[in-house]
Amino acid sequence: MFSRLNTLWTWLFYAMSWLVVLVLMLHYAFYDWLLITPIDVGGTFMGGGMATQLYLMGWTVATLGLIVAVLLRLPGALYGWIGAGLVPLGIGAWWQLNYPDNGEEVIYSTSPHEIGTVMLIGVMLLSSGLYFRAKRKRWALDREFMSVQFIVAMMLAAFFIGVPMAIYKQQNLPHCAFSKEGQQLTVCLGDDDNERVIVD
Repeated sequence: MFSRLNTLWTWLFYAMSWLVVLVLMLHYAFYDWLLITPIDVGGTFMGGGMATQLYLMGWTVATLGLIVAVLLRLPGALYGWIGAGLVPLGIGAWWQLNYPDNGEEVIYSTSPHEIGTVMLIGVMLLSSGLYFRAKRKRWALDREFMSVQFIVAMMLAAFFIGVPMAIYKQQNLPHCAFSKEGQQLTVCLGDDDNERVIVD
């Protein structure tokens, strides 16, 4: 009986760890794509700089999450770190080869030079991940420390899954949306009380 529980606990631990790594990699791929992809920002406020700052914040938070996973020695964390280096290299190489030809006529969010800088960051992530993977000894499971790892992994998964879901849900709400309790959920464009939309 104890052996079965131990096996189940180990399986749950590995599943949660790899889920965290997968979610973090999806965040990396998402923000790398948004940061690297050249988009026409001519005529936008601050040349699209506000969006870039938000994307950089998201990328930084994903980086911090991955660092926590590596420091906690979660299974798959180093592979996630290596993948975090491969993703910008792949996306950057694609856009270096397929950069729009009218770059001198249109203002794009990223230049070939900036794409190259992101690719350089990817090289550093990839190199460091491969280096530490080659140098590290095999991580043995510590039954006492595993509970701490599992709890932190659950917190990471809840944060990196829950926050995007909450943002997505709020983006789908209409303007001037209010809950049944009277809490304002989105911005109202006017002063008319009839503009309010009550949502569940």
